[in-house]
Amino acid sequence: MSAEILNALIAGSIGGLAGVIAGYPLDTIKVRLQTQNVTFPQYNGILHCLRCIISQEGPIALYKGMTSPLASIAMVNALCFAAHDQVSKQFTDKHSITTNFFAGAAAGACQAFVVSPMELLKIRLQIQTEVEISNSPSDIAKKILREKGVRYLTRGFLSTQVRDCPAMGVYFASFEYIGRQISSTNNIEGLNSWQLLLAGGGAGMLSWLANYPSDIIKTRFQADERYSNYSEVIRRIYLEGGLRAFYVGLGSTLVRGTFQE
Repeated sequence: MSAEILNALIAGSIGGLAGVIAGYPLDTIKVRLQTQNVTFPQYNGILHCLRCIISQEGPIALYKGMTSPLASIAMVNALCFAAHDQVSKQFTDKHSITTNFFAGAAAGACQAFVVSPMELLKIRLQIQTEVEISNSPSDIAKKILREKGVRYLTRGFLSTQVRDCPAMGVYFASFEYIGRQISSTNNIEGLNSWQLLLAGGGAGMLSWLANYPSDIIKTRFQADERYSNYSEVIRRIYLEGGLRAFYVGLGSTLVRGTFQE
């Protein structure tokens, strides 16, 4: 691994930890909104969901399951940067928009192997409305292994791939494009901190907008054991609220995406 990639990995992991901690309450709100019945909703929006969680479960409930993404952030970044670097080398112009899209898509495909089981554990904790049922991702993992077997940890893997491949492609391509537009040298290498924040935030928002329905399908499938396949999830979401139901929770996701990415 080159020094450049190693430095990016370390910086990305540190930034990723900070981003997870800062944005996690919004992620919990997103998951609660995504998994509720759209026809008879428990929460009427982001702020109502926030108030309900704090008043009924306490503010610490906003961080249920956070140790799962925190523990996996370094491995996710390692897979992401390694895949992006290797695929980029296959193209003549390593820094083109097209190269970044395909390299990003490959990164999304690779990181899904860790992200999918991590989010399964995270979501199972986030949807718990009682004060304490399972205390940690390890409790959930032990319960799954004991009752369902190790294969169940792959539940939602396909939908994670469907979400992350195009989303990561859009993210890296958008980051490159936005970075060039705001750079005085048409090169992202010389961007200052504020420019990096702007490029990353813009790319984060675009990556979610490009493929958000796949995230709500994945979340529903991982959260509810009653679904045996994705078509059941899609049918249920549509019956509850039509096409609009596939975008429930988008607001909190976009806010989180602007600074976490």
